[in-house]
Amino acid sequence: MTVLLDVRALSVNIANKVLLSTINVQLQHGDYLCVLGPNGAGKSTLLKALMGIINSNSGEIILNKTSLSSLSQKKRARKISYVPQAYGHQLDFSVLDFIKMARYAHHSVFSDWSRDDQNALEHALSITNTEDFIHRQMTTLSGGESQRVMIAAAVCQQAPLLLLDEPTSFLDPHHQVEVHHLIQTLNQQHGISIIEVSHDLNHATQHSKHILALKHGKVLWNGPSSDLLQSEHLKELYDQQFVFTTHPQTGATIALPSETSLGNKS
Repeated sequence: MTVLLDVRALSVNIANKVLLSTINVQLQHGDYLCVLGPNGAGKSTLLKALMGIINSNSGEIILNKTSLSSLSQKKRARKISYVPQAYGHQLDFSVLDFIKMARYAHHSVFSDWSRDDQNALEHALSITNTEDFIHRQMTTLSGGESQRVMIAAAVCQQAPLLLLDEPTSFLDPHHQVEVHHLIQTLNQQHGISIIEVSHDLNHATQHSKHILALKHGKVLWNGPSSDLLQSEHLKELYDQQFVFTTHPQTGATIALPSETSLGNKS
């Protein structure tokens, strides 16, 4: 496999506060990387730096051998799509119009809707099973429906790298499983490379290929997902003891926070 994304010594400071410090990480084509860490670790900041939403103070981001700092926002959008934390149902657009807007990176000021645009739209609707939503308003969607539409828009953008910022936050268990399955399908069946910020430790270790764990803006772990599930690694990352058990269906190791460690602090 070849390297798709190469983040080199990336640092971000805002108002004299260090949000990211010398981050180094590579993503292979077709990889699925989960970014973990406690609140304030710099997870969302990393995604925003990749998107160009915030500027880095030092370091370099290389995608397909091209420095992202050399690209306009429109050209960057052809390479990276982004699904923020769930809020799509607050947008006052029809579902169809919202998804079609994702094609902006492929258009000039005077270009018309093309056959390529229509093919991308139909492909995105089919993968995400959102065809029945297109005549609805975004404001009428449930949280799970809204997140599927947000992902549909990202797929319609046809970028090789998809960034997701806590895509299942605020969703009920059924829709969490549905969205997680959709992300896996995009990765495994359609070859889209994934970077997902998550607070779900067990989801990350069971479904992603690699994990980048951040704490205080620094890399604490960067390696295979299953190898993170060790007491010393999790204690250092979360300042919390964990106990381990086995998933009754899959046989996978599951980490659970230990309440005993809270009792020891009193």
